[in-house]
Amino acid sequence: MKKQIILNVLLNLGIVFLIMSGVAAYKSGNMLILGLAIAIGVVLIYLKMVLLKYVRNQVKR
Repeated sequence: MKKQIILNVLLNLGIVFLIMSGVAAYKSGNMLILGLAIAIGVVLIYLKMVLLKYVRNQVKR
């Protein structure tokens, strides 16, 4: 369970960092960085949902 908690914290930090960099890229007009931030953010959100589903199944057992 300790491994999942650390992974959850890292995913949260990554999502927050990508939101902040996406906003900064939008303000500066750099659409390539904005697109990359959105794409990687979607992947991190998907991984977080998979992790939450895994933890939920482990707790039920």
